[in-house]
Order: sequence, then structure tokens, then C-alpha cells
Amino acid sequence: MDNQKLGFVRNSKEVMALTMPGGARIRWLITHKDGAPTFSMRLIEVEKGKSTPHHSHDYEHEIFVVSGSCNVKIGDATEEASAGDFIFIPPNVHHGMTATEDLKIICVVPVKAAREILGD
Repeated sequence: MDNQKLGFVRNSKEVMALTMPGGARIRWLITHKDGAPTFSMRLIEVEKGKSTPHHSHDYEHEIFVVSGSCNVKIGDATEEASAGDFIFIPPNVHHGMTATEDLKIICVVPVKAAREILGD
């Protein structure tokens, strides 16, 4: 049987964490390599005082804060976010996060992003 067509259940700890510029760690939980045709899901963990890369690109982000808190820079604005909050980052807007407490977020992006970063 093909797990990719039937779906699957896995634990995030089974996925290797990659360190990003700024010190955040990212786990690509679901991507095109798992058979996802449209979206990729990532778990990002940021220790207090560290950050995600501040950058922009031509696709959106949908983010859910699982635990902790951070300052979120979206364009010229900076807002606070904490557990239970959700964040929308439009395409082509400069953005990044700095953890004010140890932070754990789920981030959904188009499969295009995973293909660009992880390759086919």
C-alpha cells in the first residue's frame, strides 16, 4: 500500500530539524515529497532571543502559535503574538519573528515553497 495516497500519521520528532539563519529550527512535516499536492506544513521552534529569517517572497504564510510568544514584523509594523494567536503574512511582504519566550509555531505555505527550498 502507498502511504502517500492513503494519508499517514507521524510524530514531529521523527522529522529532522534544520537550523535557519537567526537560530530558529524548522521541521518540514508535510511536503510534496509526502504526496501533498497543494500545501506544505512546517513546525518552527525558536528559543527566546532568537529569530526566524527576516525576508520576503512571492507566497503567503498562514501561521498558528502553538506555544510561547514573539514579536512579529510584518512590513513596517511589529505586533506581539502568543499561544493561540494566528498570523497571516501576505505575499511579497517583508516579515520575521523574534521569540520573547521559547516559541513553537505551525506554518503552512504552498508546496511551491518546499520545492524551492527542498528541491524535487
